[in-house]
Amino acid sequence: MPETGIQNCPVCKTENPDNARFCINCGAGMGGTLKITKANTDELGLKEAGKPLAAANVSYDPGTVVLNRYRVERELGRGGMGTVLLCRDMQNDDEPCCLKVINPQLIDNEDLVERFKSEGRIARKIRHPGIIATHDIFEWNKRWHIAMEFFPGTVLRKLITESDNAGTPIALEMAVAILTRMLDALEAAHQVTVHRDIKPENVMFYGDMKSPDFQVKILDFGIAKNFEVSNATMTEVAMGTTGYMAPEQAKDAARVDARADLYACAVIFYEMLTGLLPVGSYDPPSVLRPELPAWVDGFTDRGLKYRADARYASAADMRTALQNAGQTRQESQSQPQAAPVFAAVESAVDGKRGRWLRVKLMDSKQGRLHSVAFSPDGQNFATAGDDGSTQIWDARRLKRVVSLGGHSQWVKSVHYSPNGKLLATGSGDNTVRIWDTRNWRELNVIRGHEQPVIAVRFSPDGNFLASSGADQLAILWDAATFEPVTEVRGGGIAALSFSPDGLLLASGTLNQSVVVWDLMRGETLVELKGHRGTITSLAFSPEGRYLLTGSDDTTIRVYELPGFERTLKVRNHSSLIWSIAFSSDGKLVASAGEDKILVLRSLPDWEEVATFSDHPKGVSGVAFSPDGKMMATCGREGGVAVYALQA
Repeated sequence: MPETGIQNCPVCKTENPDNARFCINCGAGMGGTLKITKANTDELGLKEAGKPLAAANVSYDPGTVVLNRYRVERELGRGGMGTVLLCRDMQNDDEPCCLKVINPQLIDNEDLVERFKSEGRIARKIRHPGIIATHDIFEWNKRWHIAMEFFPGTVLRKLITESDNAGTPIALEMAVAILTRMLDALEAAHQVTVHRDIKPENVMFYGDMKSPDFQVKILDFGIAKNFEVSNATMTEVAMGTTGYMAPEQAKDAARVDARADLYACAVIFYEMLTGLLPVGSYDPPSVLRPELPAWVDGFTDRGLKYRADARYASAADMRTALQNAGQTRQESQSQPQAAPVFAAVESAVDGKRGRWLRVKLMDSKQGRLHSVAFSPDGQNFATAGDDGSTQIWDARRLKRVVSLGGHSQWVKSVHYSPNGKLLATGSGDNTVRIWDTRNWRELNVIRGHEQPVIAVRFSPDGNFLASSGADQLAILWDAATFEPVTEVRGGGIAALSFSPDGLLLASGTLNQSVVVWDLMRGETLVELKGHRGTITSLAFSPEGRYLLTGSDDTTIRVYELPGFERTLKVRNHSSLIWSIAFSSDGKLVASAGEDKILVLRSLPDWEEVATFSDHPKGVSGVAFSPDGKMMATCGREGGVAVYALQA
């Protein structure tokens, strides 16, 4: 193997080759070349988000007076279509109000300008205390504006997030109070339009729910359906928010009716009570919260029916059912034998016959995360953190089960034994620890590395445990005694993967090559070269046909067995690839990058079927559940995202 110089990471001190661009452990920038940087942008693509909105010689700095009437105080927020400003209406005793201003990069797009104006026209027709009032629509300095009521409330998303983080679920009475008022407002709105984007971000509330002054308001009619104009031109536009869209809306947004909004209301009700989205194979609310009465399951079941004609017929119908539910068991007894919405998804997991939806985004409270792994039974998953802990999560309820300590430095890698009885963790303290998953007690501390442990993997038969470290050493351990069986030195060991039959062990090295060992013969089978950077991730496909290798050269290389011929070079990422994972049936492959992107590809055509960007500092790990219907990712900001397949 070619020799290379060594440099220590300036942050975590891990040894890296002198041409490494990123540390193999912490991802910190190194002394190598070709570092890829991007301009800081907000969700609209505007550079340096947070600075006052300005474009086309128009300034909205505090104190700016718009149309000789509205004095700007500050920016409240930004969305895909517009920026919302808090203002004072100088013609109405300086009453607070809001101006929504179309975003500057959209002003030359006639279709989107018309859509912006349509939002104002539609909202102005709805007069109800549960709808944010629209006062005026006007053009000023070649920019369209919507003048709206200012509502000093709390966004429902904030309540859901804070309740979930605190571990104190939203009270049923609160959820009922919010939903009842939402349905009041939608009853009025549906005389004019279908909102088509009901979600927690578009709902606000104010006051004590027990007070007659308690208010709930629906906002943002940006993609509402106008009953007075043809929707023929709208069928090509994606309408709605994934996770809240009714099935028929995902197929044809132009033809939906009010029942699509009611489906979204049922999703929000479920989310308020459980903290989760009802996606894929999910539980009735009372399973997640046993204290909830049975009627809640029946109410949400009907609201989430796949067929629109099986749901509530109108907002009034749904509100009446909600009000009566606490007084009668009728809802929970209707169609008791049929609950397909709670059944497991039976369709093939091929990435094309279903949609992957994010169910939940959680703060691990572990600092930067490095890897994630599902247990073989799919009941839980583990995340490895910078704080030295390993967190165990309930994969159904998406709650933290236990926190494993023991390591004195960051935990880099986690892996379950095939029978699920053991969990191995590798750490920057140079040790591997073995945990009993039945009681989460530490069984063993393995000391064999002189540098941080980068990867740990059990063999498919469970007889061996492999560990590799920054000391350029890979060790094969007997999984019964945890005594060393053999070791290999050279090249620096950055990633590990067993072939499905357990006969081969692939190792990514710091010197830009992948070494594959024949474990039966105890010798190197092949050394794969071609990457121009450290090998940061490896994965054999479940049937053993492919070996995928990811590197900090931003590419994934595909080698086909048995000859290890390179058949494909995939470029999905603009930075290093931290993790690669296959679904259990081998029909999907996921790659997680430092560029903040998670990419899903289908096999055998290698077609990109989905991308996600839920980790603002990079996606450091990805894993599929054993049944292929869930996926978990971890991020360098400390977040955990969970996705489910919706047929």
